[in-house]
Amino acid sequence: MIKILIADDQELIRDSLHLLISSDDRFKVIGMAVDGKEVVEMALSLKPDVILMDIRMPKINGLECVSLIKEKDDQIKIIILTTFDDDEYVYDAVKGGADGFLLKGISKHDLLCSIVTVYDGGTSVDPQTAQKVFSLLGRLAGSSFRSIQDSDDRFKDFSMQEIHIMQLIGKGFSNKEIMQEVNFSEGTVRNYISNILKKLDLRDRTQIAIFAIQSGLMLRDVKHVDE
Repeated sequence: MIKILIADDQELIRDSLHLLISSDDRFKVIGMAVDGKEVVEMALSLKPDVILMDIRMPKINGLECVSLIKEKDDQIKIIILTTFDDDEYVYDAVKGGADGFLLKGISKHDLLCSIVTVYDGGTSVDPQTAQKVFSLLGRLAGSSFRSIQDSDDRFKDFSMQEIHIMQLIGKGFSNKEIMQEVNFSEGTVRNYISNILKKLDLRDRTQIAIFAIQSGLMLRDVKHVDE
């Protein structure tokens, strides 16, 4: 059974999430926090598997909560609940180590599937929120690059072209746009993406994008080579 902690300062949201989650016997709600201070305390004492947390919390905001909780126990998964006007928070939440991003108002099916995905070690990002992240990265990428060193173990198994494609995915490029950027056929681009997924043991291109963000890959310069 997956243990869930709900954190939102709005009673209606807390109660609605509790009702939805408790209707499925795969999950158990073990606590509900009303502010950031309380969610940090409850996270460390109750040890939930997954936290559903509003990005805007009283006392301690959601971004700080993510960092504080992850510093103490990085095994706790955190799904950030967002609204359409939370653009400025999303990128910082990714950097802080959040494991998923969902819009409030998500369907019950998608919510429960997302919880399971994150619990199993994956990343769940709804398309609208993903686009916000990609747009922010598009503005940031190119402004403060540093070179990838041969000694960086996180990237030693990747060719420079694979790293370039991961960066393009991180900026929200479609396969067609990647084709134009690297001058490859669509089949070749698909093969590169398949190889990247296998190397990282990831499920889809959204997870590649999140890896590119969290690893700092988006702020690195690579030598673009044809292979």
